[in-house]
Amino acid sequence: MLITPDQLLERYQAGERNFAGVRLNYQRAGTRAIKDVDLSGVNLSGANLAGIRLERTNLSGSCLQGVCWTRSVLVDVNLSRSELPDASLRNCYWLRVDLSDVFMARSILFESCIRDANLFYTNMDEIVLVKSSLRGGINTEPFRIGGAFIFHSRMPDGTIDEGPRVVDYPN
Repeated sequence: MLITPDQLLERYQAGERNFAGVRLNYQRAGTRAIKDVDLSGVNLSGANLAGIRLERTNLSGSCLQGVCWTRSVLVDVNLSRSELPDASLRNCYWLRVDLSDVFMARSILFESCIRDANLFYTNMDEIVLVKSSLRGGINTEPFRIGGAFIFHSRMPDGTIDEGPRVVDYPN
């Protein structure tokens, strides 16, 4: 289903929560940016959100499994308690995103930057980090990243992993 960001917001405000598999269309009226909005509990599993810009948006408790976040920009977004497994984050820039208690196992971060994120109880088991950065992560304990493939990426503590290697950090 192809919809604009404005249509998504209108339908959410009307009570609809299931937007599984949607693809956002920016060619029509509307904007790429969604700002100062509460979209908590939304189901966007399998959605294509490529190129979206979210600012001060609440997506807490949402189902975001398999979402394509390519070229997305998220600033001050709350994703806490959300399900984000198998997501594709390519060429993304996420700043001060709350990823606390988020399950994002098996996701792929390629040439992406997640900076100053809250990583409290974030589960990134079996994640793939290639030329990406998790720099400046706060609340990194307990942060899970077991069985991850890491190549030329910067970790939350600022260290640079020259990779490639599979790491199994303790829980």
